[in-house]
Amino acid sequence: MDYHRGTETILVVDDEESLRNVVGDLLGQLGYHILSAGSGQEALTLSAEYTGKIDLLLTDVVMDSLSGPALAEKLMAGRPEMKVVFISGYPDSSLAPAGVLKPGTVLVNKPFTIKILSAKLREVLGSPAAV
Repeated sequence: MDYHRGTETILVVDDEESLRNVVGDLLGQLGYHILSAGSGQEALTLSAEYTGKIDLLLTDVVMDSLSGPALAEKLMAGRPEMKVVFISGYPDSSLAPAGVLKPGTVLVNKPFTIKILSAKLREVLGSPAAV
């Protein structure tokens, strides 16, 4: 099976701890450097304290207190080069009309496989490297 590998730094944000841990572990095995946060506020603090480059934010859309899109907006104010991929268990049709996601937003629907996720991350980060 071909999995798309990388060495970039990815900030994984999801309030569902088990999913966050599994995704982080699998992406780590594919060579990515993983930062992990269980909430939007935790992600903001982590980003403020982390001095390296964060190449991509992988965040759930719907979270308590701070949504994925609101988090992305806040983080990108200080890290404009950062790419964003949203994940959600809600169908696209329920997110777009409500104005939750802007047109052109990259969304991966739950449940997803690591093959699908790794391919989407490489698509967004560029220069695919399949192994």
